Amino acid sequence: MIGAIVFVISFVLSLLVSLVTPLPPGSTIIEQYIPDIMLTDYAALAEGIINGVIYGVIIWVIFTVSKMLYDRMKGPKEVVVKIET
Repeated sequence: MIGAIVFVISFVLSLLVSLVTPLPPGSTIIEQYIPDIMLTDYAALAEGIINGVIYGVIIWVIFTVSKMLYDRMKGPKEVVVKIET
């Protein structure tokens, strides 16, 4: 569940940064595959959404792998069960 929160936060941040300045993956994809959108007012929004998805997935994967490695390094958790009669 925390991975989804990490993805949403990184998506929103990279979307906002892409609205201010063009970032490489989104601008390249827009210029190469959707050149007609460059003539409209929605070019920055489309670029921001593409960058948000790309950077969001990259940050989410890095977070998931690092959390998994951290949990393995901590070792197994010990559970104590008390039974009262």
